[in-house]
Parts: sequence; C-alpha cells; structure tokens
Amino acid sequence: MSIATIERPTTRENPGTAKVAGIDLTQFLDDITGCQPEDLADIYVRRSKPKEDLATLTKHAWDMVEAAHREDRKVRAVWWEQRSASKSYVRRDELEAAMAAVMEGHSKTLYVRKLDRFDRRGMGTVGSALDELDKRRARLRVVKEGLDSSVPGQRIIFAVLAERAREEAQDIAWRTQEGKDAHKALGEWQGGVVPYGLERDPNKKGRLRRRADEYPIAREKIAVPLLNGDSARTVAHRLNAEGIRTRNGKLWSATTVAKLAHSPLWAGLLPDRERIMDEHGNPTGRWRHTGRAYLDEKGRTVSVGQGVITKGERARIQAKLAARTRPGGGGKRAPEYLLTDTLRCGRCRGPMEGGGQVALGGRYHCRKWSREGKAGCLGVITRACRVDEAVTAMWWSHVSALEPGDAALDAIARRWVSIKDPEKDTRRKEIVAELDQVKARMEKLDHDHYVRGKLSEERYETLSEQQAKIRTELEAEQEELARDSDLSALLSDPETLREVWEASPQDERRELIRCALPRVTIAPAKGQGDKTPILERLTEGPRVPRTGMRLFTSGDDSQLHMFGVDFSRRAIADG
Repeated sequence: MSIATIERPTTRENPGTAKVAGIDLTQFLDDITGCQPEDLADIYVRRSKPKEDLATLTKHAWDMVEAAHREDRKVRAVWWEQRSASKSYVRRDELEAAMAAVMEGHSKTLYVRKLDRFDRRGMGTVGSALDELDKRRARLRVVKEGLDSSVPGQRIIFAVLAERAREEAQDIAWRTQEGKDAHKALGEWQGGVVPYGLERDPNKKGRLRRRADEYPIAREKIAVPLLNGDSARTVAHRLNAEGIRTRNGKLWSATTVAKLAHSPLWAGLLPDRERIMDEHGNPTGRWRHTGRAYLDEKGRTVSVGQGVITKGERARIQAKLAARTRPGGGGKRAPEYLLTDTLRCGRCRGPMEGGGQVALGGRYHCRKWSREGKAGCLGVITRACRVDEAVTAMWWSHVSALEPGDAALDAIARRWVSIKDPEKDTRRKEIVAELDQVKARMEKLDHDHYVRGKLSEERYETLSEQQAKIRTELEAEQEELARDSDLSALLSDPETLREVWEASPQDERRELIRCALPRVTIAPAKGQGDKTPILERLTEGPRVPRTGMRLFTSGDDSQLHMFGVDFSRRAIADG
C-alpha cells in the first residue's frame, strides 16, 4: 500500500493512510514546500508477518525520521508493506515504488532501519540496487548499522551484512520447516480450505471436527451414495435437484463432488502437497495438491481429527470412481456386459462390445463393424450368454491349473485384495512408496558421511539405525499384507471359489477375469446355424502364457461341466 504518492511531492495529503490500521502515517511527514530533491528523503518500513508489534514498527519509523532530521533532510513519503524480503518470487511493490521515487529524482535518499529490512537475498540483489542509486547520485541510508552507500569503503560492509542476512533467512526457513514437520507429526493441520461437512475445532489447534449443519448432508447425500457406486455426476445432480448448495451458495458439479471424495481431509487425514519449482529448481511460492495423504517417517497416515468418511471408505470410494474414469480424464459408463474390452473380434482383432436387450441375454458384436460397417470389418456377432459362460469356464480352468507363486496368480490375489479390501491395498502402496524414500534417505546418509564428510561417525550410526529400524518395520508389515493376500487355500477348494464368485457383482468379476485372461478372441461362425462348440471358437490372447488348460470333467471328456453349466459339444452351439 502506497502511503505517499510520487506524483504529489509537495503536499502532506496522504490518501493511503487509512489502509494501515492502527497507525497515522501522516505524523511522520514534513512540510516540503520549496525543498529540492537533495533536501528530501523517503523512508521504507517493512514487516514480514502481522504478529510484529505496531508500536515497535512505529518506533522504527521515528528512528528513521530522526536520522533524516539530523542530516537536515525532510521526510517526503513513507512506504509501508507486509512482505517477505527473502523470497525471490515475492514482488514487493512498495519497495519498488520507493526505489523508483528516489531514482526519478523526487528525493535523493532512501532510509531503512536495518539492511535486512531492505533485502535478504544477498549482495547480488543489494549490490545491483546500490549501483542504480550511484548512477543517479542518490544513496541508501541504513540507520541501525550506520551505513551510507555514498561513503567510500562502506560497500564491503554492505556486502558482509547482505550475505549474513541471506544466511539468516535460510536458517529461518529451515527452522520454520522443522516446526511445520513437527506439527504434522502431532496431527496438526497447517491450514487451508476446510472440506464440506467439516470445520476447524476451536478448542484444539490444527484439528478438525464435524460441522453440525453440513455433516448430515455430506454423509447421507454424498458419502453413502458414492459408497453404493453412484457416479459423482449423479450425486451432484441429485443435490442440485433437492435445492442443496455448496458452502459458497453455488451449484454442485461432478468435479466438486469428485474433489471432495479425493480430499484426505474429508477422511480426517493430513493432506500432502508438493512445492512448485521454476525451471531452475527454485521455489515459486505455489503449491500443488497431490490428493494423497501425508505419511509420517514410518509410512503411516496422520489423523487431524474427525472426518465425514473413514480411511477405508475413502479407499473404496476412490476405487469406485477410478473404475468410472478414463485414463485421460472424464467419466465413462459402467459396462453392462461381462466381457466388454476383453472379447476380441476374430476378423480384425479389435474389441467387441455388448448390445441388444440385456434382459434377453444380449449379444456381442465387433465395435469396428458397428461403427464403420463392412468396409471396416465383416464383423462377428454372437450371443452374450453363451460366450460369458464359456469364458467363465476357461478362466476357472486357467486359475485352477496355476501353481503357487505364479505371476498370474499373484496378480489375481492383488486385484482381489484391492476389490474386497481397498484400504489394505492402499496401505500396501503406501509401504512401497515409503520403502523407496527410506532407501533414498539411507543413500544420502552414506554420501554425506563417506563422500562429503558432513556427518560424524556417531551421528551417522544413530541416523542409520533409525532408518534401518523403519525399513525393518515396513518390510514386516509388507510381508503380513502379502500373507493376507494368499489365495492358495481359496483356489484349492472349487466349491468355496464358486460361492465367492457368485457373491461378487459383475464389475468385480470383470476385473478378476482380466487378471488371467486380458484378451479372448472369438472366431467367426462358418455360417448361419454353425454347430461348432463355442469353446472351440475361443482362443486366449497372446499376452497370457498358457500354463495349462484344465476343465473339471464329469464322465467322459465329451461332457464338460462348470458350476452346473453344461459345456458339452452337444449342448453348446452358436450361430
């Protein structure tokens, strides 16, 4: 905020005074009528944060005014702002205006109380400013240190103090970050926008609690429908139709609902964020919200109070939303058919999609034929119910033939866990990420100790033991989760496996089939009324290694059964 304007140097009228609450800045100004620029001075007052006492800042301003009067200078303007002097990305408009006023000749002296009030970015920045002032026969006066840029031999003192201020700023930044990390470990949120349904707890610093007027809506109208599989768009439309608005009084959108569901704070978890850097790796002052929960040094999430949903519910909602989202963004309809994107056309090898009336069994047809006609592909059309039953039998036969430790079986186990227990799957991913960080920290310790010699032997051993202990704990937890994902007992009992399969909804069945059979190609019929058994027309895709195809049999090999479905050559025919 500009306290005196350079366009009106001969008046004490100050239209910006009211913008500085608690201080009447006109008290510092002198009557400059008839004065020359050499007899005038501007003073610059800066504070970094509002907590700095106004009485102290007023005393600083009077110190500069008295110094100007002792040197027979009259104060023409006062420049006051609240900005950091150490961050290169922070633009200090009032300092720029004060320097411009001096360099344009409205006055010839700029007073600051200390050099670190002027700048904390080192001699490179301070030296450039002094060069510009020297060109115009103007000067910078530092009251506390008694420096005058026009005095020969004092630039070396400016250089030392400027570099010391720069190092002090770096130390302050380090201590500040250490404090923030300590508060994170205690579960204290540093601040930001509170998600819908929650509010800051006035009795506990950095903690959240449920907001009485919003929580019932957030829980029953948003969280529960998402857990039941509704899309973010459906939830938003329903809220708008019922006249429910956001906290800002705006309409809900699918993006708003999705962001809410992905927010760690909505689950009462401390969020993580990344600092955005420029092309040279320097901080820009902006942050990117990753949508991930913050992990402590042991790789565990940190609670910041109550949430609208639990950690497990957040994982389930994210899994359901991910299943309805395209890789490049944007939503997609949930497939109605079991083999959508799995079944391939035997003519063009392109994907087949479902069509027709689902209640009557539906059909699969070549997508390329459907969209481009016979010029694109002659197409394959087949009844959906027969192919679904046959591919299901192929999948179970494939899975039952796998040996423990097989890569396909491990993929099925991981996918099964991610479907049935997304919270456990999320934790598994967190452990992998934290183990990578532990490895990086241990490599840095080795480098700092053996190569750079920055760590003493005792300090190195202490820190190395801490990281080794964390790694051991994470690896033990990882092994425990892997044991929980073991499906060998389940796969050894076909009856139990059948019960689990029948209890699973179609979207879960689709994911499990694709773990072992990501591609199944169906050959075209030889003609109308072709009696070729459907199993003979189906071929596994090339990406899946054939580890042995085994079907459960009843009687001779011509009579095949799978969970009550007859796949004999006499029973299966597809035209």
